[in-house]
Amino acid sequence: MKHILFTGGGTLGPVTPLIAVAKKMREADPDLGIVWAGTDYGPERELIEAEGFLFYTVPIAKLPRYASLKLLTIPFDYYRALKSASRILDAYPPKAVISAGGFTAVPVIREAASRNISCIAHQLDYTPILSNRLVVKHCRYVTTSFDYPRAPFGAKVVSYQIPTPVRFSIEDLPSRESACRYFGLDPNRPVLLVTGGGTGAVQLNRAIAKIEPALPLELQFIHLMGKGKRFSIPSGRFGYVSFEFLADQMITALAAADIVVSRAGFGAISELAALKKPSILVPLPNSPQVVNAYALGDTVITEDTNQRDWEDQLEQDIVDLVYDPERRTALGEALYDRIPTDGGEVFANLIFSVMK
Repeated sequence: MKHILFTGGGTLGPVTPLIAVAKKMREADPDLGIVWAGTDYGPERELIEAEGFLFYTVPIAKLPRYASLKLLTIPFDYYRALKSASRILDAYPPKAVISAGGFTAVPVIREAASRNISCIAHQLDYTPILSNRLVVKHCRYVTTSFDYPRAPFGAKVVSYQIPTPVRFSIEDLPSRESACRYFGLDPNRPVLLVTGGGTGAVQLNRAIAKIEPALPLELQFIHLMGKGKRFSIPSGRFGYVSFEFLADQMITALAAADIVVSRAGFGAISELAALKKPSILVPLPNSPQVVNAYALGDTVITEDTNQRDWEDQLEQDIVDLVYDPERRTALGEALYDRIPTDGGEVFANLIFSVMK
């Protein structure tokens, strides 16, 4: 059996685009074996195993963002990760290894390249991330979601812009009415979806808890807090539901939503664009998400969390969108036009060409 090895995890950012690609490849070749190298702590396992893909874990050898004693253990962490990657490659020799970023991918791609296995890396965020910078020279192809004025990884690394693969399309959406009723919500009232991504966002959860009492009473909430981050918001409003995480039901939540408040990972943004969802982005401070949000200009509303009054501004922006359906439509259309997406066809065809 031919195998393809996908790698990435820890968060869903580098995972959900590749799930779309893997599903597209399986549709084209049902006999193709899909193997995934992820983490033992991230939210990705549930999604990947639900698709019937083989899932194995690789220890993380991640450089800390700040100076710490963790730096002393990096060589040992990387050695363990390399051994795990080697065992997966021995058990399922792949025709290609595919990544969309994340430190899980670094030992996998480097070990695969040493065996002359073709590797492909995709850059989602506008700012090239460190994990990709560590592997692109080992890759046969490097693809990007953005079009850059100059080579993002330097003149010696050629990259190609492609549509960002996404799991969902407008044609996949259930009706808004049925989606609202699934969550026990009134389809005649507006719905706000709040999501911090697969791992959640404490900062965003606290902000929503703070401003919720001041938001219009007709507004309903679907609040995804993240695994281990769920807490009770003492709300007397009719129409507030919270979850740690949604897997198969995520598309239903998106179908119900009239407005989405989200972190600004590009995988998540691309799904919102594909579905024409008016979006308020709250980027993770001091991260590539900040550049992602501002690179999209006025196709989204971006909250600057470095400002003292950002929570008040978030409240006002939500209120404005609740009462301005025309602007909601315009924002959704503009985001859709700004970000090219597909169901993974272009990336899948590139991988098939490498396999040949």
